[in-house]
Amino acid sequence: MIDTKNDLRYILVTRTLEKAAEAGLLTLEELCAAKRLARNRYQPQTVWE
Repeated sequence: MIDTKNDLRYILVTRTLEKAAEAGLLTLEELCAAKRLARNRYQPQTVWE
């Protein structure tokens, strides 16, 4: 079953993290760790990485 709410949260969080990294607020290592945490938290069913 698709959990749209969690999928949207995952997309929102990862896009926000990517913009923060582009602005120089996160290093590449921090970005990868944060994205991994978001993936574990929201467990997107429709997002394949």
